[in-house]
Amino acid sequence: MSRHHRTSLPFRRRNSRLQVLVLYLVSVRALYGRPLDQTEESSSVGQRLRQPFALVQPIQDATKLSLEEGGLRVLREIKGPVAPVVVIGPYRSGKSFLLNQLLGVGCDEGFGVGHTRSTQTKGVWVWGEPQLSPQTHTTEAVPAIVYVDTEGFESTGKSDVYDDRIFALSTIISSLLVYNLPETVRESDVEKLSFAVQLAEGFYASSQGMEKVRTPVEAPNMLWLIQRDFLEGKTVQQMVSEALARVPNPSRDPDIAQVNKIRESLGLVVRNSTAYGLRQPHLERTRLCQLSDADLDPIYVRQRSGLRDLVRQLAKPKLVNGEVMTGPGLAKLVETMVGALNAREIPTAGSILEHFNRDLVQKVKETYIAQLEALALPVWEDRLEDVHQAALKAALVSFDAASFGVPGSSELEVLRDALVAGCAREWEARRTANMLASARGCEAAEEACETVLEHEQSGALPSTGRFQAKFNKCKVEFEAACIGPAHGAAVERLARAQKRESARFVHDYNDRIFNGLVIASLADILVFRFLVRISLLETVGWVAFAFLQVYPKLFLSGGSMYEATWWGWLVMVWEVLVYNSVMDLQQCWQVVLPIGVVGFLGYKWYRRYYRPRHRQKEEKQVRSGRQAGDIRDLNV
Repeated sequence: MSRHHRTSLPFRRRNSRLQVLVLYLVSVRALYGRPLDQTEESSSVGQRLRQPFALVQPIQDATKLSLEEGGLRVLREIKGPVAPVVVIGPYRSGKSFLLNQLLGVGCDEGFGVGHTRSTQTKGVWVWGEPQLSPQTHTTEAVPAIVYVDTEGFESTGKSDVYDDRIFALSTIISSLLVYNLPETVRESDVEKLSFAVQLAEGFYASSQGMEKVRTPVEAPNMLWLIQRDFLEGKTVQQMVSEALARVPNPSRDPDIAQVNKIRESLGLVVRNSTAYGLRQPHLERTRLCQLSDADLDPIYVRQRSGLRDLVRQLAKPKLVNGEVMTGPGLAKLVETMVGALNAREIPTAGSILEHFNRDLVQKVKETYIAQLEALALPVWEDRLEDVHQAALKAALVSFDAASFGVPGSSELEVLRDALVAGCAREWEARRTANMLASARGCEAAEEACETVLEHEQSGALPSTGRFQAKFNKCKVEFEAACIGPAHGAAVERLARAQKRESARFVHDYNDRIFNGLVIASLADILVFRFLVRISLLETVGWVAFAFLQVYPKLFLSGGSMYEATWWGWLVMVWEVLVYNSVMDLQQCWQVVLPIGVVGFLGYKWYRRYYRPRHRQKEEKQVRSGRQAGDIRDLNV
């Protein structure tokens, strides 16, 4: 560290630009431990270091780690403070491409980038040329930013304990931990981070014999980097903050309590968290290494520039036990942690096979639910049964084809039974929803029919033909609207309602016709006695009124006037007049009544004005004719 404070350096000059240049050269010298005048040697070293070096590699069984001398040598050559920036995340999420973008190097020069479905990076790799922090305005030694790439977790062919070792090592050696996630934060991402943090702290404390020290390593800054950020509604920071917040648990559900326990275990990592979102650089992801910045999404290019500044801002010197760590110290920490991680067994967080098959069960069940929900409700139950059977069969075939494991094994059978049970619960829920939808539809159609029948009860001109026609039309609409399991019961209720309303209608129908005849006879008497003096029609009215008052009393001992033959003929004539294939008098009485009134007024005008004048004219003509005849007689 004494090389950073040589008094021969010109710090007291007033030219700030010269101060910055000198400080930069001193920092370079401190990083690589070589005299400043060895220009050619420094150039060759720079060319040699401008590439990634393996720091940790998986051993043959792919569960433990082995140290690589090339990466350790890179760390040992950094004599000043270090700020390791470690990128972790699922495999095939773009970690290596991201690091190349931060370094400003191409895929052929930087970290290896693959475009297959297999993971490209194996183990842990470190960039050979540390980057200087931009904080050159201070007189303190400039920390070297060391970019570290890690193998993506949850890739096939690796055990969970291997992923956990890589994750724990990344957590303990980093000063900035970049959690690279595609699109969003899932609960499993939070659980894996919590598990890795606890492992890292526990293994480091046990390796140093520091059982009483709770946090021997300062928690790194945490950057939640959301790649392919296209979701709307919330900012990335809001999404991450909500994902890390405690979940309300008023009922003290044990599962929710476990979720909150995971968040509490993260401690300072949560408080040191920052979120950042990156757009997808280009739709053709397999060609990203071949594209220039001009071909990439302009928004992504602008976000990438902001990410570079944010990473350099968050990358602080690594602190262990309160002391700033140098390159050799970081190499020693890596050696210590790899030894500790390999020496002890790690409690498994669940195998890749179990995670994959469990996720597969959920995905297959969601496909089954989507097929059920694609059928609009209400629907006939046999149709719903057919869709259920077809969707369940497809779900089981999909699970059997996509699941990993020995066919017929107990593990797969348990998951298969869980899939069948989950689909059965969804099937029962869908049946219940179909029953409710069918009941609502049938009830609405039934009420519509009852409303029509009740309306016919109060019609001004009742007609059994119209009543039956309205019911038939309503029943057709009822059959179209009432489908599903509630149809049978609704049909029975409608038949009972029709029978009840029909009986009441027929009884009221005869009474209303009888009352109508009584009113018509009285109207006949009044009209032809006071308005239109026609004695014969007035007499007919009196006879009809007397008959209607006396004749029904003849059936007091039994029977009914409505059963008489003449009444049947009368009703038949009424039906023909009121409702027939040509005209429904109840619908067009508004036209017939004005015509009748106009006709009556015209008749009255004719009788009162036109007819008397016509008679006077005829009489005058007759008198004139007679006078002319008398004159002719006198002339003779």
